[in-house]
Amino acid sequence: MKRNILLVPFIFLTAFLLVWSCKHEPEELTGPQPPGPEPCDTLNVTYPGDVYPIFDQYCVGCHGGAIPQGGLDLTNYDDVVAVVQSGQLLGSINHLSGFSPMPKGGDKLDFCLIRTITIWVNDTVFPTPGNPCDPDTVYFERDLLPLLQSSCAQPGCHDAISMQDGVRLTDYNSVMQTADVKPFDPQGSDIYEVVVEDDPDKRMPPPPLDPWPQENIDLLRTWIEQGAQNLFCDEEDCDTTDITYTSPVSGIIQKHCLGCHNDNNPLGGLSLEGYNKLVTVANDGRLMGVVNHEAGYPPMPKNSAKLSDCKILQLQIWTENGTPQ
Repeated sequence: MKRNILLVPFIFLTAFLLVWSCKHEPEELTGPQPPGPEPCDTLNVTYPGDVYPIFDQYCVGCHGGAIPQGGLDLTNYDDVVAVVQSGQLLGSINHLSGFSPMPKGGDKLDFCLIRTITIWVNDTVFPTPGNPCDPDTVYFERDLLPLLQSSCAQPGCHDAISMQDGVRLTDYNSVMQTADVKPFDPQGSDIYEVVVEDDPDKRMPPPPLDPWPQENIDLLRTWIEQGAQNLFCDEEDCDTTDITYTSPVSGIIQKHCLGCHNDNNPLGGLSLEGYNKLVTVANDGRLMGVVNHEAGYPPMPKNSAKLSDCKILQLQIWTENGTPQ
């Protein structure tokens, strides 16, 4: 009996400590922490390190690639910003009324994943219109990504499936996570060192592919020197005056096509290197068929987003005007 009486204060104290500790759980939680072996760690949430890997695992299979479902490409940061600002992202992953529940046909994301995305959305300042392009700034998706996709992110190399040596060069987050990019330090970045390498056994792209032209190397170096950021800007009005092969057509082909369709490694037996070879595919309808993703033509550029409306229009005008040189 005496032992039981002594236990009462101990039980009361234990209960008090449990209640007191529950009242001091972090107040910033967006919802109750579900039971589990480990707490949900959402300190220092970043887009490349925390949010994009969620998209890559659960979303990019549908909303990525050459023809993303619903026209929504979640490897494109502009598209991510659009669905965040419209409320579609949080509405879909929370399965709210009026939104398509995502992942489509799958279970709702777990507490930690939703909370991670929610914290990132609430803490991020997203780009807004009215940000003109700076001619001295390298914009990753506009300037550098097409070069990587054309010459590096190809089947058997550094696409999403092959990922040779664990390196994937299909989008900004994959480049930052796998290509050993050291912002502000080109010489310390593997992605730069391999394109300037003299040893053919170490150089990228590897033989028989051509080494990167100096123009591409300079662009990569400048991007890293500027901090290897994923910057965005508003494109100026599309210039459709005086469209010739010299400008801007050859530049479009160089950036988006020659990585695959060059003389040394003509994918599918097709080289677009030089005016005469491009004119052939322009005159027989293949050029506009592939860039417009028309039925019966393989969508190009391969394994990457469709060319911008401006570039497609420029190619169309050049073709219709008789392919002036």
